[in-house]
Amino acid sequence: MSKVETVSLRIFGRDLTIACPPKEKDNLIKAANLLNEELDNISDKNNALIIAGLTLANKLLTSESNNKSSSADADFSKLIKKIEKTLEK
Repeated sequence: MSKVETVSLRIFGRDLTIACPPKEKDNLIKAANLLNEELDNISDKNNALIIAGLTLANKLLTSESNNKSSSADADFSKLIKKIEKTLEK
């Protein structure tokens, strides 16, 4: 059985606790910080999560096309999906 750690995050004023493998913990924290930075730059707070998600997804896709998709980008994409699923709850 693989080991998991819980990570407490605060995103867009919401406290979240997410379980993840230990090797993903640092990237998850970085992803949450990146998301919060994007959210802080958006004036339309009603749609901020959608706009931030689209902005980050666009940056990821642009980065993938420029870098021919690296494994780091794939890991980042997985973290974004995990965060999005958690925020949907």
